[in-house]
Amino acid sequence: MTKNEQIKDAGVYIDPLSDWGWKTLFGSERYKEHLISFINAVYPELKVTDISYDNVEDQGDSPLSRNTRFDLFCSTAKGESVLVEVQKSQQKYFFERGLWTSSFKIRDQAPAGKWDYHLKGVYSIGILTFPPEKISDFDWDDDTFFHTFSLREDNDYRRMTGLYRFAFISVDKFHKKPEELDNILEKWLYLFRNLRRLDDRPEELRERIFESFFKAAEIARMPRQEQEQYRRTLMSENDWLNAIDYAEEKGGKKATEKVARKLLALDVRVDTIIEATGLSEAEVLAL
Repeated sequence: MTKNEQIKDAGVYIDPLSDWGWKTLFGSERYKEHLISFINAVYPELKVTDISYDNVEDQGDSPLSRNTRFDLFCSTAKGESVLVEVQKSQQKYFFERGLWTSSFKIRDQAPAGKWDYHLKGVYSIGILTFPPEKISDFDWDDDTFFHTFSLREDNDYRRMTGLYRFAFISVDKFHKKPEELDNILEKWLYLFRNLRRLDDRPEELRERIFESFFKAAEIARMPRQEQEQYRRTLMSENDWLNAIDYAEEKGGKKATEKVARKLLALDVRVDTIIEATGLSEAEVLAL
């Protein structure tokens, strides 16, 4: 099935890793129980019972006042910050970007005046939809789809602090069938990878949280206006990803600039174009 055919016939359920699908199924107050379940599956020690959604844009400190785009940024009832991001395009300094974006929620905890440096935890979750070995020098295990990182002592790996954590999930490496799913995290990953291709809910996903999720994701239940909005979003995302693929295939500065122009025409954010193409902000704005 071609990409255009997929858009014309969007299937029974929303693609949860599309921008529109992700914000709808995980980024709204109405369905925040879905995000709570997923966060607890990744970081069970947090025992999250409630969350509040934070502003998805934080102002950077660079001279050009760049905005950093977060897919979802929320706070738990205990004051921890959780960043959940879907990454669809490769980026050379992906790990470094994760450190930079997470640092805002550490810096912002400092009150005016005297302070004893008592910090609340900051937890990041990166969901990758492409082979992760292409984005860093880290030795990704071929069969491992879930990695967690924290600050540890170099020799014996004792943890320095548990307040600054990173989790990276490679959907591209997850290939389990419904009967092979061992826990809630794997069930969420199965849905991330397969929901848009399903016609019905598998017997193995009969928990109440997934009953709610499947109802929320069913396209036929959505108002006609939302269905059309979802299809338009899929079309734009496919155009964007195809443009990036073209730049990688052709290579060269001129091809990259051509892709950047196409992305600008699609109203893609400037900071997203910078990430996708490697061009500077000045170069993008000059096109």
